[in-house]
Amino acid sequence: MVQTSLGRYLVARVSQDSFTALTSICTHEAQTVNGFSNGRYVCNVHGSQFSTSGAVLMGPATSALRQYATSFANDVVSFTV
Repeated sequence: MVQTSLGRYLVARVSQDSFTALTSICTHEAQTVNGFSNGRYVCNVHGSQFSTSGAVLMGPATSALRQYATSFANDVVSFTV
């Protein structure tokens, strides 16, 4: 979980030089996704699970989390909202 002045985002390192950045707002009922277990993001309110790319792995959510383009240079991850 990364806190910015624009909100909270889920950032995961998916390979040596690759990261994903996702909205932390669950697509089911707009609760904050703040859990991570077994390589999955988990909404602790109703149990929806998402992959590190934002895809729904288990409902009740039916839509993916919004993903943002990332870049990685000089040991800094950047993404644009």
